[in-house]
Amino acid sequence: MDNDFVLAPALVNVRFDLQPAANALQSLRLLNDLERLSGMHDWVTRTGTALSPERLYKNKLIFGAFEPALCIMEHRHDNFPALLDFVERQKPESLITAMDEELDYMFTHYPEHMARVDKRVTMTELLRDRGQYIDFMNKIEDCTSDVMWGDAFDIAQNPADMQRYLVEHLRYMWDNHLRAEWEHQLPMLNESISAFSRLDFSDKTAIEAARIVTNRDMRDLLEKKIVTSETVTFVPSLHLGPYVSVHSEAGALSIFFGARLPRGAQSTAISEFSRAELLMRLNALADDTRLQILELLTQNDEMCAQDIIERLDVSQSTISRHLSQLRATGYIIERRREVSKCYSLNTDRVVDTLRALTNFLSRQ
Repeated sequence: MDNDFVLAPALVNVRFDLQPAANALQSLRLLNDLERLSGMHDWVTRTGTALSPERLYKNKLIFGAFEPALCIMEHRHDNFPALLDFVERQKPESLITAMDEELDYMFTHYPEHMARVDKRVTMTELLRDRGQYIDFMNKIEDCTSDVMWGDAFDIAQNPADMQRYLVEHLRYMWDNHLRAEWEHQLPMLNESISAFSRLDFSDKTAIEAARIVTNRDMRDLLEKKIVTSETVTFVPSLHLGPYVSVHSEAGALSIFFGARLPRGAQSTAISEFSRAELLMRLNALADDTRLQILELLTQNDEMCAQDIIERLDVSQSTISRHLSQLRATGYIIERRREVSKCYSLNTDRVVDTLRALTNFLSRQ
């Protein structure tokens, strides 16, 4: 039951917001996850394929090393170009100060994650020692790369160079890849916000509200977040697809979710939402390995990840990627059994997908 977990406060104020600058950054950040996650929005795949290796590398370096310079600024702006104009007007040294503040926040609010490093440090201190910086970044980031973190260190030695590097790439991505997509998707994002805002969440906990909005159980994600605010903001994302992204910053919790409508909502663009939802669900089934996983779960009430790996004779990283997509789209249910993650088939989701496909095609 939800009251087994303490998420202060127990009841929260729920709001829905577009957060344009943070939303755009979220879309660009997803380009770094193409190899780790499958089933994201088609724009992510198309854009990742269209970008040169140099652009993809810049994107990976910026969102790995320099994004903290933007974190305390992204919610202040009504659109992405305004954020970039603001960053461009700042004294370059202020970006290092912003990275210091973000790192301090991480040490204070995420002690388990930051326990990977030996001691508490500032970004200013790290940028005085190339080896220390590379070692630190390899430990706290998912990407281990002496070359990339070395490049980041070199760029950050001159804050003005870092500022130009960051702004040039983000402005290029907006002008050439994201602006038209944002304008096309904006009506659907606003409709998603409007539809969810009409629901009553006054008696809901954050976990209950998240289940209604995202259509998935988010206990594991939310119980790890330190929340000091009474407000949880839900942000419909252009490109997350079946996934969710949780951001906790300065006591505020924002949950990004793939834009959708509440169950039973009426919409003038219902076919667009239905098509997007079906593509997301059917994409999860359009892979032989994922179908084999589902087939195994029809033959077993529950299987742990290691058992699935052994039965299918594939790598752990491959299985993890496929299980993530199946879990995000609701086809499987995950639970912890001691130190293992185990999975069972969600037959209700399978039946609901078949029903949704039938209803969608019957309207054509």
